[in-house]
Amino acid sequence: MLRAALVLLFLALPDLAGDCLAATGPHIPASSRVRCSTARHDACGSAGDSETSDESGHVTDPRCRCCGMLGGAPAITRVLDVCDLVASTDATVLITGETGTGKDLLARCIHLHSRRSSHRLTPVACSALPEALLESELFGHKRGSFTGAVTDQSGLIERARGGTLLLDEVDSLSPAMQAKLLRVVEEHRIQIIGGGHDVPVDFRLIVATNADLESLVEQGDFRADLFYRLDVVHIEVPPLRERVDDIPQLALYFRDRFAREAGLPVVPFALGTIEWLRSHEWPGNIRQLKHAVERAIVLSQGKREITPEHLGHLSNLGNAGLNGLDALIARQLAEGWDLRRLEREYVRAVIRHTDGHKGNAARLLGIDRRTLYRKLQDQDPSDEASQLVVT
Repeated sequence: MLRAALVLLFLALPDLAGDCLAATGPHIPASSRVRCSTARHDACGSAGDSETSDESGHVTDPRCRCCGMLGGAPAITRVLDVCDLVASTDATVLITGETGTGKDLLARCIHLHSRRSSHRLTPVACSALPEALLESELFGHKRGSFTGAVTDQSGLIERARGGTLLLDEVDSLSPAMQAKLLRVVEEHRIQIIGGGHDVPVDFRLIVATNADLESLVEQGDFRADLFYRLDVVHIEVPPLRERVDDIPQLALYFRDRFAREAGLPVVPFALGTIEWLRSHEWPGNIRQLKHAVERAIVLSQGKREITPEHLGHLSNLGNAGLNGLDALIARQLAEGWDLRRLEREYVRAVIRHTDGHKGNAARLLGIDRRTLYRKLQDQDPSDEASQLVVT
C-alpha cells in the first residue's frame, strides 16, 4: 500500500509543480503561458486573463505582476506583447532603455515565462568588475592558472547551464572581452582560464544596456558582428515619462510594499499628491519613483496622509541645483579648497542629485562608469556619496 501511495504521489508531482512554474509544453501558446504562470505566481490572487484595477481606478495588464512589471499603459503593454512571443523561444534578447526603467525586471519576466524557468537566472554586471576579474568570473579558472587561483572555480556562464544568462551594461565590455563573448554566442562553448579544452554550455542569453549600441558600432567602440548576434529580438523599455498613467499604480504598489516590509501602517496619499507625482519628470524613471515613495513612507510616520513634502528634495527641485552649486563654489572660496577637494565635493553633489544612479551621475559628469568608480574608490569608504551609487 505504501509503495502504491508513493507511485501516485510521484505521478501527481508535475501537476503540483505546475502551480508555481510556467507551463512549458510546446503546444501551449506563449501568450497563454505568460498569463497562466502570472495568475499562479500572483500573490494578490488575481486569476486568468481578466484585467485588474487598483484603488486609483487604473487598469493594469495582469500578465507580469509576478515579475514586478506593473502597468497598463500602451507603451508597456506593447513590451509585454513582445515578451509573450519571445518567452517560449531561446532567441537572444537585447533589452535597451534608460537607467531605472526596469530592464532587469523585464529579463526576469522573460526567464520566468520560458522553458528554462526551473533553472537559475544568472545576472552579471559587466561594468562592476575589472576586465581580468570579469573574465575569470565569466569563464572560470583552473587552479594555478594565475596568482591567487588556489582552487578550480567554475564560471558564471557554466553555472548558468540550463538557465538564462543576463549580461547587464554589455556596452562596457572591452574589445578583447567582446571577442570572447562573440565566440561563446556563436559556438556555445567556453574555454576555462588555464584549461586545455573547450567546454560546451547551454544557456539562453539576454543582454541589457542603456547605451545606443548602434552608435557605438558606428564609432568603432563596439564590434558590429557581436551587435548583430545580440540584436536578434530587440526590446526597448519605455521611460516613465511615456507611462504617466502607470505612475499612480506604481506609487501605490511601492507604498504598500515598503510599509509592509517596515511594519508600518499604510498612509494614504493626500489629495493632489498623486497628480503631483504624475507631473514630475522622473529622470531616474521607476527607480527614482521607488526611492521617493520609500522616503515618503519613512517621513510620513505618525501623519494622516502623504504629501509632496514627504517626498523629500523632489518637491523643491526648482533652482535647487543651481543654488546648491553656487553654495558649493562659495564654500570652496571661503575655505580655500584645492582642486582635488572641489572635484570630490562636486562628484558627491552630482551623485546625491541623481539619487545614487551611477549611469546618470557619470553622464552629468561627462565621464564613463569606470572612471566614476575609480574616483569613488579614492574617497573615504564611510563617505555617504561613495555608498549611494547603484546600478
